[in-house]
Amino acid sequence: MENEVALFISSLEKKYGPWNRSEALFGSTSYGQIAKNLSISNSQFSKLLYGTGTYGMYQRTFDNINRLIEREAIESAYEKSQKFVLNSKKYYSKKVLFFSLLFFFFGASATYYFISSNISFNNSLYKEHPLQEYFYPSSSKYFDSPFLNNSDVLNNCPCAGFEGRWLLFKPFKLPLPGTKKPGLYYQGKSADLILRCSNLFDGHVDTGSALMGYEHLKSEIWIDTQQENLVPKYFNSDLKIFTEQFDQITFENNDRFIKIANLSAFNVNMFEINGDSITRRAELSGRLSLDVNDLLAEEFGIDIAYITKNILGDLTKTQCKTIYNPYCDPNNLTEGSQLSYDCSYTIGEENLGLRGGYPYTKTFYLKSQVYSDYISCECNK
Repeated sequence: MENEVALFISSLEKKYGPWNRSEALFGSTSYGQIAKNLSISNSQFSKLLYGTGTYGMYQRTFDNINRLIEREAIESAYEKSQKFVLNSKKYYSKKVLFFSLLFFFFGASATYYFISSNISFNNSLYKEHPLQEYFYPSSSKYFDSPFLNNSDVLNNCPCAGFEGRWLLFKPFKLPLPGTKKPGLYYQGKSADLILRCSNLFDGHVDTGSALMGYEHLKSEIWIDTQQENLVPKYFNSDLKIFTEQFDQITFENNDRFIKIANLSAFNVNMFEINGDSITRRAELSGRLSLDVNDLLAEEFGIDIAYITKNILGDLTKTQCKTIYNPYCDPNNLTEGSQLSYDCSYTIGEENLGLRGGYPYTKTFYLKSQVYSDYISCECNK
């Protein structure tokens, strides 16, 4: 158990600060508070600290420490994303006023077109990820980064090849609960994901195997005004798969479907590369409902605030299968390469009549690669 104890202590020191045995502290944090953070008892903490815990206890605790580190990254990134949203609203408010006055005499139609096509924060046609400056600052003089430096590329194989900007390959849609009648749907419209090699998990994940992904996800809520049952037309309950008719639905081109709200969310992803496989874990750090059609929501008895916070919040519990890694040699990665995850969406307040969750596929494609030159990496399967 010596290795487990040493790793446990070094992990706590990395997270909280130096171990002060005489005062029972790591940094300024007491044993009791750390045990609470790790969701274990004080006695379990003592066993882990002094080498009398079981191997399974250490593994579960290491997982908990990883989650704490992830959450710190989430909170930091979320604060930055919220500042971006706030600054964007202020900036665009001034811009709206200026152009409204300037083009007032060109008519209300021109003003409306400008606002709808250029001002909305939800517009999917934007050039930069909200946290672009955080990942790729114009100056590194005052920036302390947990990400890969150019000088460390060869020591961070294969994750260096995955660094870059990935986008959602195509929208995906899911049925939603939230009303006593059918017909409510969620559509993931676009995703902008920046992947960076990270040293946040050193000691827990092999060097060069951990990627942090910060994802700006834009999505929508739609209502089928005819409120047609999901089963059997759109979902085969025996095979637990969506039918071809459901796959062919395009909400935007079908008059019976009306959009109730736009959503803007921020997810933190952790990708772990293990030779010929890649595991993805994601956690939501916040979601905004925007452009809500209150009249339509009232007509169909839909509580958008409740759905945003409680129903869609459960998307964080989605289970995605570990995938085969077709880029074990990262030199096979090119712009256009894809990572496709088959996932199952379950929710805490299930009223759609299915146990085990609804399947969907989320596929990212590489839009722009940071290190596109040859990287001397070995493929360890």
